[in-house]
Amino acid sequence: MGLVQTFTPIVYNTARAISPKEFLDAILATCPRRFPNSRTASHKPIGLAISGGVDSMALAYLCSKIQKEIKHIRVVDHLVKSFFAVVIDHGMREGSDLEAANVVLELKKLGIKAEAHRIKWPQTVINPNDLPNVETWARHYRYRRLAKVCQVWNCNTLFTAHHEDDQYETVLMRLISGHGYRGLRGMRPATDIPECYDLHGVYQSGMIDDQLSQNPQYNLGLTYYERKRIQREMSSEIDPAEFIEATTDIAGPYFDDYDWIAGANKPAPPLGHMDIEYGGKMIYRPMLQFSKERLIATCVENKVKWFEDHTNKDQTLTLRNAVRHMCHNHKLPMALQKPSILRLSAECRARVAKEEAEADRLLKTIRIDGFEPNVGTMVVDLPTFTLPRASRLSFRSSTVREKRINHYRFIAALMIRRLISMITPEQDLPHVGQLDHLVSLLFPSLTLDTTPPPSEPKSYVICGVHFIPLLSEKKPLRWLLTRAPYVSKTPRPITRFRRLHISKRVYKRPDQWKTEGWSELKLYDGRYWIRLIHRLPCDVEIAPFEKEHQKTFKESLVDDKSKNDLAAMLKRYAPGKIRYTLPAIYATMDISKLLSGNNEWWPPLEVQEGGESRKERKERELALQLDYEQNMLSQKDFFLQLVALPTLGVSIAGLENWLRWEVRYRKVDEEILQLSKRTGTGPDRPFRRELRQRMMMSCAKKFIIKRRLERAVQLRRRREVKEAALVLAESR
Repeated sequence: MGLVQTFTPIVYNTARAISPKEFLDAILATCPRRFPNSRTASHKPIGLAISGGVDSMALAYLCSKIQKEIKHIRVVDHLVKSFFAVVIDHGMREGSDLEAANVVLELKKLGIKAEAHRIKWPQTVINPNDLPNVETWARHYRYRRLAKVCQVWNCNTLFTAHHEDDQYETVLMRLISGHGYRGLRGMRPATDIPECYDLHGVYQSGMIDDQLSQNPQYNLGLTYYERKRIQREMSSEIDPAEFIEATTDIAGPYFDDYDWIAGANKPAPPLGHMDIEYGGKMIYRPMLQFSKERLIATCVENKVKWFEDHTNKDQTLTLRNAVRHMCHNHKLPMALQKPSILRLSAECRARVAKEEAEADRLLKTIRIDGFEPNVGTMVVDLPTFTLPRASRLSFRSSTVREKRINHYRFIAALMIRRLISMITPEQDLPHVGQLDHLVSLLFPSLTLDTTPPPSEPKSYVICGVHFIPLLSEKKPLRWLLTRAPYVSKTPRPITRFRRLHISKRVYKRPDQWKTEGWSELKLYDGRYWIRLIHRLPCDVEIAPFEKEHQKTFKESLVDDKSKNDLAAMLKRYAPGKIRYTLPAIYATMDISKLLSGNNEWWPPLEVQEGGESRKERKERELALQLDYEQNMLSQKDFFLQLVALPTLGVSIAGLENWLRWEVRYRKVDEEILQLSKRTGTGPDRPFRRELRQRMMMSCAKKFIIKRRLERAVQLRRRREVKEAALVLAESR
């Protein structure tokens, strides 16, 4: 980053400075509410990604103005406490740290808190400029650093200074690279923070921990007055006389009719509840509607200093620099000029929004009979797709019919992509064109004459998702979506947690070892966020459930009931090869003796002849214990002991005193999740969630009416006592 302070440039007469009110309107239009049910009124900071250029300095100036002039600004779902700026020093040239310090100084003059953070390149990289894709790596480390700073500041909103000219250059670059209309939409005003897919609390996660904290950023719970209002509404719906006549339990009829919920003889125990992550940090670009000329005019008119990076003018460095040089120094055709390209981008966004809305309508016609995050499966009933009516002339035309079929095949592919997103372990979803064969397989009525539909449904794997047909007479188009089995001779996903440090165990018996607390949440297989708390003397791995460990794991369970429950759960929830995609917890050494309560872990220390101080004895004991552990681990480098299946809640005997876990499913499509909750878990079964809600409401009504009756009895007794006292006084 080579920054050089600039002189006042020549600004066009048509460019005018951006007013704080105009900038605030742009913020409100760019930052819609993420959680409409949030009731928070707390103040939270907002981060600013500042590079020192004219665009970012204009952003900093406008934020400082609205902070001083306009009180109680609500952005996204909370009030703005303050703005803080983050200046990233890439460290790619000498003196970059001094230049970043100058930018921080200018920001502090504007009244904005600012910090400079230097990127730590890997030790293997001597000179970052020698990397062939240095710009990609710099972007990767920059966004991860910004995300970690936002975590420290407890901030979920980050502003960047991308402006209208950046949007024009981006769309033009994509047009040159051959992107379709979906890529020509350009930069989105709001998006998840990139390059942070595996950071918990940053990328589409963190809301569960936030809601459990004492001061959550988003208050999604009911207030005191709302609870009272609901209680009044519930109590007014039941006549107390009818309640007095009722002698049976309110929940009884429901359980009698639907004994599949409360029946004692179940084929398998129910799966435990698993939380699903959501939330995360967002990047907003409120300056996309302002041109660079207006940003320059804002800085010039308000005497705001900025710094230019000379590498932005090197047309041989990046494609963006080449496009920028071409736009500034050459007269382009009318179709490639800024107004035409921005108009093209707006039309592409409108077309994509129309297609997504049509895919949403198609999504509501399907039936989801069960989404089980514990095992990563989903059962979907797809409808028979029929083309809407058309005029006779259009219906007879083969060209028009082919065009209509291709259109609806594309809409069906968009819907399938959203179904795939519920199960896939991969970050990037497949391109719509890659789903052509799957559309023909799932919707035979949409196949063209040139490609006849398959005779019978077949299994298909794409993007790590296995589509399995469930053939039956009633439901011919029912499909099971599950994680695809791992291919042989390919590396398995592994997440490792370090063993308890030697300082926590030395000079102590195993029953005296103390844990180091919960580990950070780590992403496993692109699907599960997992964290552990343990006090084991070996590393712990999260890896797929392997067939070779199944028999030994089953034999190490507590009793026969646990063994039968495990077999029933695997048969019902994870049949076939699905079970071998489940996450499992492995110990890297044999811990059977520790779990059985054997405290003889360290070898006995031999008595040293002659005088030996206490310090020397401890040093000799520590060295002996370290050698003993290293020998044990080196002799069993490839030893793995399966100790638990966390998503099923099954573990070997005695593990609860040594290891605990917490598993959450990554963020999924909220609309599909709600659709799954509405449709229940079976074709002929009632809606389980609605049933439970009705039972809870009934129990709440019972409690409220009981309290009201008790209060009425007390008041009646008081009234009778007063009347008796009056009668007694009159008689005297």
